[in-house]
Order: sequence, then C-alpha cells, then structure tokens
Amino acid sequence: MSVTPCLVDRWTEENNNIVRKWKEYENRRQPLQDVRKHCYAEFLKLWQKIQGLPATTEQLQLEITASYNTLILSLSYSKPQDTQHHLTNSLVRALEAVGAQVSKTDLGTLLQAVLKTFGGTVYQPCIHKLLLIQWAIWLSECQFDGILHLLQQINPKNKITPSGDLLTEIRNLTFSIQEDISLLVAMAAKDLKDLLHICTFVSKGVEQMRKENYTEALLAIQEAATLSSPRALLAHIHTLTGLCFTKLGRPQSALQCYRKALEVDFSCQRALYQSSLVYRQSGNSQAEIEALHLLHSAVLLHTERDSSSTPAALISPDMLLGGEQMAFISQVPSPVLILHTLAHRCLLNDRNSESAEFYVDLLATLQSPDSRPHGPTIDALPFPRIPVVYLEAAFAVLKAKRFWDSIAICDEVIAKTVDLVPERLLLEPHHRSAGPTELAAVGVESEAVEEKLDCVLWSGAAYFLQGHAYLQLKDTKEALTIFTRAINQLVKVCVKQKCWTVSNLGQTEDSDNKVATLEALKGQTLAGRGVCFIERGQLKEALRDFQLSLQASGCRNTEMWLVETLWRLDRKKEAAAMWHQSYNSTNSPTPVELPLYLQTWQEDATNLDHSNLNEKMEKFIHSCGDITMT
Repeated sequence: MSVTPCLVDRWTEENNNIVRKWKEYENRRQPLQDVRKHCYAEFLKLWQKIQGLPATTEQLQLEITASYNTLILSLSYSKPQDTQHHLTNSLVRALEAVGAQVSKTDLGTLLQAVLKTFGGTVYQPCIHKLLLIQWAIWLSECQFDGILHLLQQINPKNKITPSGDLLTEIRNLTFSIQEDISLLVAMAAKDLKDLLHICTFVSKGVEQMRKENYTEALLAIQEAATLSSPRALLAHIHTLTGLCFTKLGRPQSALQCYRKALEVDFSCQRALYQSSLVYRQSGNSQAEIEALHLLHSAVLLHTERDSSSTPAALISPDMLLGGEQMAFISQVPSPVLILHTLAHRCLLNDRNSESAEFYVDLLATLQSPDSRPHGPTIDALPFPRIPVVYLEAAFAVLKAKRFWDSIAICDEVIAKTVDLVPERLLLEPHHRSAGPTELAAVGVESEAVEEKLDCVLWSGAAYFLQGHAYLQLKDTKEALTIFTRAINQLVKVCVKQKCWTVSNLGQTEDSDNKVATLEALKGQTLAGRGVCFIERGQLKEALRDFQLSLQASGCRNTEMWLVETLWRLDRKKEAAAMWHQSYNSTNSPTPVELPLYLQTWQEDATNLDHSNLNEKMEKFIHSCGDITMT
C-alpha cells in the first residue's frame, strides 16, 4: 500500500500543530507537565498511525521526524529500555524503507548498518537526530563505551585516537543536523547535541571524581564550564570545579568557584554547603555559620516551593545525567541535618542566643512527621540520636540563660527514658587482642548492654542539666534534690573491673568513651551537688562529694573546690597542702572527650574564682614560714 501525498501532507500538518502547541506553552514559561503529557500522547498516536503502513522513502523523513519528537518526549515518561525499544524499531523501519534488511537483535550491528546505508544521503540529518536519542539513553545510564563507539562510527573520516578517548571524540565530532523547515521538531537537534556534549563532559568528570582522580576530573569539568549551558547546570559545574580544588588542597580556588556558582544561581545549595565546609577547615566560624544559615533558608524555600509552578525543560540536564550522577552533583544534607549543624556550630562558638533559637526550631521540626534527619551526610556532622539532640538543646538554652526552657526540655528526655533505665547494670569490659572493647552485663544480652548504658547516661545528663538550671536560679534546695536524682541514676551502672578508669582509657573505642563519659558525669554531678551543699552551709557533706568527685574524674576545678571547703572547715594546713600539691603538679588526668552537653562554660555556677583562692593560699603559706606541705 503506497502513501499518498495528501496523507503525508496531513500527517506533516498534524506533527507541526503538536509542536506549535508545545512551543506556545513553553514560551509562556507556565507549568508544562500536563501539556507535555498531552503532546506526548498526541505524538504517540501520530507515530502509531504512520507505522501502521509499510515503511517507504516517500514518508521516511516524516516518519523519522515524528519518531524523534515522540522519543524526545518519551525520555520524560518511559524507562530507558522502553525508549530504546521504540528507537530500535524506528531504525529498523528506516532500513526497511530503502530495502535493506538487518537483524535488530544486535544494536551495534544495527547502528553500523544504519550509518553505512544513510551516510552521505539526504536522509542522514534525520538519522543523526535519532542517534542523538541513542546518545541520550546511553548517557543517562553512564554507558560511555557505547557512546564512544557510536561517535567513532559517525566520524569515520576522523582519526580515532589511540586511547579511545570519549572527550576527544566529542571535540572532533561533525554532525549532520540541518533542519527541514517543513517538518517542525519539539527540540532542535543542535540544541540537543550541545546539551549532550556538555552533560557528557560533566558526567565523565563526576566519574573521575568518584574514582578520586581529581586532576583528570578537573580537566573535563573545566572544559564543560567553557560551553554554553543552562544556568542551573553551569552553577553545578562551578561547584564541581570547587570540589576538585578542595580535594587538591586549594581551598581559596575552591571558594572562588563556589562564589561563581552562587553568582550564576543563588539557589545552588551545594555551593553554599561546600563553602561552609571550606570555611570550617580554615577556622572562619563566622563565615561558616553565615553560609549554613543561607543554606538552611535556601533548602526551606526550595521545599516550600510548589514544584508544579516551576517551568520544566523538555530535556533537562538532570534527565541526561541520570539519578545517581545528579544525586552526587547536588548532594546536600536534609534540612534537619543542616539546622542541627547550624545550631551545633553556633553553640561551639558561644553564639548562645542564636544557638538556642536554632535548637528550639530543630526540636519543633523533629516532632513533625515529615522530618527526615537521615539524609546524605558525606562531609557532614553525623546526626546524633534524638535524646542527644534534646540534651544539646537543653544545654544551649541553659547557656542562653533560658533556665525554665532547659528544665522543660530535660523533662522530655527523662519521661522518654524512665521506663528504659535498668535497676542495676553491672558492666564487665572484655578486652580483645584486636578490635574494639566489648561490654557485657550480668543478665543482659550483649546487644542491649550499650543501649541500656545510653539510657542511663541520657537520663543522668538530663537531671544534671536540670540541677545546673536550678543552681543558676539560686534554688539550691531543688538543685540539691535534682543532682541527687542524677547520682541515683548513674550509680545504677557499676563497672566490675576497677582498673578500667578514666585515667587509663583510650579515646578510640566507643565503649571506652561511654564508660569514661559515665565516670566524668558522675564526677561533675557530685561536684555540682557539692556546690549546693556549700551554698547551704553544709560543709561536711560538700567535702564528701568533692572527694568522691575527684575519685570519679578528677579535674582542677573540683580540686580547688575541695581546697575551698577545707579552708572553710578551718583545716587550713590541709587546704594549703592540697593547693600546693595541685598547683605544682605536672600530672594531669587524661582528658575525656565529653559530649557537647556535658562541657563546661564560662557562666557555669560551679566555676570557682581561682585567682582569689590562689591569692589566699599564697598569703597563708607565706605567713606560715617553713610550714611542711604533706
């Protein structure tokens, strides 16, 4: 059955009308998803009508153009294998139209036959349009060898590089992409070729970055930066360039690239995120916090923005680069992780008011069912357990002198852990010749030991922070009660091997750190209660607690409180002797890396003015003459 010119003209007009409809909405920059779907359905119907008749040369250009338009749109809706199937059928029909026969089971053989058959003919530009679709499919799947082989066949006159380098082959590519003005296309072949060109360079650069070949990656990505590209893609390219410079130890060059990315597209979140990491490494805390603040605002704005209101390109770089590549390119932590990092960094840099506000916002976010704390965390601070976040928040608002807020937050932790704290937990460390220290407990399965220890630590720390809050409020009676509750929680854990103490623990094993933290928390809590006793004039009880605190985890502040207590008990020689020993001692206990919420701060009510005590001791020793210090 032959195709009449009238039918060809009718189908040509139908093709052109669908393209005009798409272009009209595309130029308006309106939400295009529904329009795209409608145009795809219409192109598919037209294509099926054309393929319902035998392939002939009279309709070949029309059929290939309709196939190209349908396949362009199918990249948004179909799986790559489905698009590949339709593309293969189109190439087979093109061969059938000129009387050539080939098996379509071998794609390589099919492509070779198509290029050989149509090379140098009037149909070559149409065929090359379909081959651009093949390039797009392989690029989205990172099949670089297939792209290289395809381009080498397209460029038979070019000398194939000995290394078979894909990027060199792209540079030397000559493509027949002349358009037939009587047949409209949804996307010009030249525009698609240019986008494939730049995205292939970017994708190869990302592949080299994954292999940690940052010098080679830099060469590919820098060349991509010289090509004309969409704004968002150019921002990503500058960001990737900065990442390479960072890995190559050139932080200032990296910052310049991140600035370029933000100048091109201020919503480029990874540029802001990577900038914050560079500022952190360089010790510029103010710039780091500012970058994190901007990043958090940008992420929230992006989340709240209705995606349907954003114009969608027909073929986007995201589509060509593929999900895995784009996940690497645009990777930033989730909003919850960013907010925690921001609050955490403010707290470490004594920006107490800001830190308190960020932590309160973070707690409110965590109570939302939509919060997702566990997102990409490459280069980021890992998101801690939820009780730890609450304790950090309590510590932050305590530093900001929001004492009742701190007490309320700690109540949340206590309420959640009250049923999980064991009545007694007897720990026995099992040291192995290689690997981490294991904890065992009497009557408790090994996998539950550390979880129960965590609950004791969280509950004890919550009471400890509440005690400090009441102490700051000058309510020593309530503070004394709360510190006692903390001690009662902490003594439920007993370490059987007495030589396993803070002074000889390494800081590399998680189990060791938890036991060290337990002992340090006991010491701090006893010291806090000792200060309460001093404020209430109960000096003997204070002396006992300070002595027990020193046994648990000695620190200079506790030693000075013990000296002060002895002095007030009129045991001045003992006080002077202890002060002299402590003041001249060169042996200091091994520092324990405590959680953030257990670290001291300048306004801590348990801090003692060492200068006054030192002056008092020096005067006493001087007045005693040759007093013997023992």
